[in-house]
Amino acid sequence: MKINVNNDHELNEKLHMANAKVRNADHQSVKAIVFQIEKKLEEKGLPKKLWAGLSFWGDINAQVFPNAYKWSPDSTQFRIERFASGWFVTDIQRMYCSEKMVTFAGILTDEQKQAIIQNFKKF
Repeated sequence: MKINVNNDHELNEKLHMANAKVRNADHQSVKAIVFQIEKKLEEKGLPKKLWAGLSFWGDINAQVFPNAYKWSPDSTQFRIERFASGWFVTDIQRMYCSEKMVTFAGILTDEQKQAIIQNFKKF
């Protein structure tokens, strides 16, 4: 699966197939997660030209549950990957509700690591 985050209709169709009664996601959820990712990448000093190849899991319903529950409910989550032409949703699943809205799901290349280190040195 590879769906452009701007294709609202197709995103909603695929998300609807994974959604249940509660803790669901829609195309607006995907756009909110992409906004969060871009904001954090810019804060960390990673140039846009190096975003290609990055992937993240997004969970718009992320929250921490008290230990008394001893379990976590399911939530619709999606994998977002950056390609040269933009952000795409490449996987949608029902999984345990995450504690974070965005979780890094890949490996940084040496070039990406070097850019982050160089920006860190600039203060």
